[in-house]
Parts: sequence; structure tokens; C-alpha cells
Amino acid sequence: MKKDFYLFRHGQTDMNAAGRWQGRGIDLPLNETGREQARELAAALTPAALEVVFSSPLKRAVQTAQIVAEILRIPVQIEQGLTEGCFGEAEGKTKQEINMLFPQTAADWHSLEEEFMDVRFNGGETKREIQQRILKTLTKIAAESNYTVIGVCAHSAVIRCFILLFGPKLYTVPHGRPFHLVFEENNFRLLGD
Repeated sequence: MKKDFYLFRHGQTDMNAAGRWQGRGIDLPLNETGREQARELAAALTPAALEVVFSSPLKRAVQTAQIVAEILRIPVQIEQGLTEGCFGEAEGKTKQEINMLFPQTAADWHSLEEEFMDVRFNGGETKREIQQRILKTLTKIAAESNYTVIGVCAHSAVIRCFILLFGPKLYTVPHGRPFHLVFEENNFRLLGD
């Protein structure tokens, strides 16, 4: 059975606005801009006729999912496997601070080439670990859920690492921009870019 997935990043938080990496370890709510992005996202997703939104357990994702779900009148389900990557010692810091404190790791982390997929900050996950976790989680949702049009609210690193499986190298993921994927014959494929 074919299933459509719409994968999107949560709305903005104050730390996003300040250019600080939150990762899994910092759990902040949306700011007003983020709430407005979620409302705009709901409007953009209306034609897709979502039946459910699966969300990361972090506040910024749950709040985004709840705003979308309330407007579209659909349920939200929390899925632990959708949580943001763990960036260890890099969490809470700006990109400039990270580049200064961990120059080699930062340079390797920002590369989306295959040879750098196993890079991690101290105490964090590798990009490959994030990628495999999200693939496993979305495959489980596809296999176990009775829904056929599914929204997924996740995070920048999660989306970047997952979309990399299909070729595109995303260096940024805009808040609230949906990526349309189809799950069919036990495989995902990305539609559009």
C-alpha cells in the first residue's frame, strides 16, 4: 500500500533566532515567529489532506505539530525516534563558537560527503546514526500505522541526514517547509527536490 509522508521542520525558537544549536539536549518552546510559521505550514499542507502528524517529543516539534493538527483537525502522535540529533559538546553554541572550539570536527560535520558520515562531536551522535534512526522510525510508522497521508514534524539535522539518502545535500532546512516522500514496496522515494 502506498503511503504519503510530509516531513517538515518545527517552527523557530529563540535559540534558532540567535543561531545557537539546540540539539536533543535543549528543549525550548516556539517563539511567536515559530508559531506563525506553524500556522502558515498548516495552510500549505491543507491540500495534502493529512490524516495524522507524528512528532518528535521535543517541545518545539510538539507545539508545531499541535498547531498544524488543530488547524487541520487531525491527531498528533509522539514518536521518540524523531527527536533531534545529539550534538554533545556543540549544543547551546553558535556555529562560530563551534568552528572555533572544534575546528576539525566542525568542518567534517558540515560536509555531507559519505566519508564524513561517521563524524560526531564529543558525547553526540554521528550523522549516519541519525540517518539510520530516522529511516528505521519512518519505516516503522509506515509499516505499523493505518494512516496513508502522514505528517512528520522533526528537526533540521534529522531531515538533512534523511534526505541525504535520496541524493540532495541540504545545508539548511527552512522552518516549516514540507518534503513529500512516498513509501511503497517497502522503500521511500523523495518527490520533487
